[in-house]
Amino acid sequence: MTAVRLSILQRLTLWNSSVLALTLIAFAGAGWFTFQRVVQQRASAVVRESARAVAGAILAERRAAAARGDVEEVRGAYEQAVLRELRVGDLDIFITDESEDLMAVRQPRPEERPAIVVPPEVRNLMTAVRSDRVAGRLSDSTVVVRSLSLSGEPARAAVLRVEPDAGDEEKEPALLITALRMERDDLLLLRQVRNTIFFAIPMALVVSLVAGFLLARRSLAPLEAIVMRTASITAADLDERLPVVNPHDELGRLARIINELLGRVGDAFRTQRQFVADASHELRTPLAIIRGEADLALRRDSRPEIEYRDALAVVQGEAVRLSRIVDDLFLLARVDAGASALSRQPVPLDQLMADAMRSVRSLADTQQVAVVAYDIGDAVVHGDPVLLHRLLLNLLDNALKHSPVGGTVTLSLATDDARAMAHLQIRDEGPGVPEEQRARVFERFVHGVQSAPSRNSNGAGLGLAIAQAVAMAHGGRIRVLDHAPGATFDVALPLSPSAGVSA
Repeated sequence: MTAVRLSILQRLTLWNSSVLALTLIAFAGAGWFTFQRVVQQRASAVVRESARAVAGAILAERRAAAARGDVEEVRGAYEQAVLRELRVGDLDIFITDESEDLMAVRQPRPEERPAIVVPPEVRNLMTAVRSDRVAGRLSDSTVVVRSLSLSGEPARAAVLRVEPDAGDEEKEPALLITALRMERDDLLLLRQVRNTIFFAIPMALVVSLVAGFLLARRSLAPLEAIVMRTASITAADLDERLPVVNPHDELGRLARIINELLGRVGDAFRTQRQFVADASHELRTPLAIIRGEADLALRRDSRPEIEYRDALAVVQGEAVRLSRIVDDLFLLARVDAGASALSRQPVPLDQLMADAMRSVRSLADTQQVAVVAYDIGDAVVHGDPVLLHRLLLNLLDNALKHSPVGGTVTLSLATDDARAMAHLQIRDEGPGVPEEQRARVFERFVHGVQSAPSRNSNGAGLGLAIAQAVAMAHGGRIRVLDHAPGATFDVALPLSPSAGVSA
């Protein structure tokens, strides 16, 4: 089954709508239950307070009649007078005495109920309240509120027992006052609120979906511009840069970082292109010489043996030069691959220096240059011994090329314990390197500076570049120090953390 891949715009829109949907559903659910509870509590309060109001009015009427000396001729006359005067809204008020005889009833819609009939459900509620009162489970002032179902319609009733005044127990029996209220209006209100919620939530989600999509598209418009501009940048126009609308927000920082990356890529691309051009130039010369000698030797059917030997000697020399250039290029490729291509192990620098000095001994004797070492301390670095040996050979070879006859090449080794670095210095007595040209001596295919001519300048110009690349691959670097006369190359390499070091 293929997974559905959504864009950032679609995901932001869906996330916004989903969060809003959950929020609205939770809010609507909480609001619905709260509103329903409030309506129910209000209905209970209405019937409860109505029952108390009727009870208070009846007691007040009885006291007033007793004070006037009036005698009730018709049973329930006081109660009927109270019900006529009170405004109890849409409630039905039933008043009975202890013998369960109906004394008074108020029906707000007499056309619907022409006969005064106490519903069985109300009579059962009165009986239950009377039983609880006799059993002592209810006090005289307690109002009992219950939910009822009358003919399939919900209702709410409140029952209150009213004791007669002291001294009148035989004249006036205890009364049960029941306030009954139908809940059809409350149900209609709840139904309207529920329908409103069910209609409002989908509408809010639709509006949120559209608004979220428009807002997300507007917010991601700079990102889309970055994508389109980045897609249009090719190797031919790496100098192009992305527009930075707001450098302080996330997209502005992204555009700035991409611009910095484009700058580094452009520099690397130009360096690589120059490297390829220089390598092609260096390889073209020996190949042209080899081809010319071969064409010259094959131009005539027969030549003296000495001419063939001379031509083969030239071809051999240029082949050796080609092999050296190719080996240097492979070595640079290996170093440029990074630390993963290196073979790491502890390397004592004093032993490495001794091996390098032995390797150039014959070359130094041929050029009549002395190679000496002094102040050699113990220092161990963690690196590739083959590459580090090549680094020293290249620096010694460069020093021998620029040293005069009878000169001296000096090596020294010291440690900087505070920075955990080993410093290996190679000094010659040649013309030195001018300060303005020191940065270029480590560039690839640079054969030397004009103020420092070499009596042996047939190399490819990769020796110092390889040395610097090896040093940087090991976490160090090479600098040209300002020590006249001659040139001094300082190789700084990090010491091995697991080996002891002493200066």
